[in-house]
Amino acid sequence: MKTGSRLLIDEHPLQVLPSLAVAVGLNEAIILQQIHYWLGTKSGEIKEDGRRWVFNSYAEWKCQFPFWSEDTIYRAVRSLERKKILLSRQEGNDRRKWYTIDYDALPSPHFAEFHLRKMRSSTPQDAEMLNR
Repeated sequence: MKTGSRLLIDEHPLQVLPSLAVAVGLNEAIILQQIHYWLGTKSGEIKEDGRRWVFNSYAEWKCQFPFWSEDTIYRAVRSLERKKILLSRQEGNDRRKWYTIDYDALPSPHFAEFHLRKMRSSTPQDAEMLNR
């Protein structure tokens, strides 16, 4: 009897809360979670504005997200920048961008949880399962 698979978690997983994915989009939530992770490590550099920032090029992000194209990563990053959740800047002629999160711009947990519950209870069967 086989008890494991190389496709199940034996490596560092990417995790994301469903409520965050509902609030900002799945690709955006995964990228945001990864940037949040890197901001909490020694990789994050504190800049003159007092915020912690991390940098990567889109090719470098692709190494962390090999299941996406660079175009997909670009679109998700741009979406977060337009929502002003992800702040970015480019310094000099380097192709890397620096990123930080404006945590105050994130949707409230109540907003995301409300929409997640609403989606889950969209059918009578789903509502019944939630009430168990």
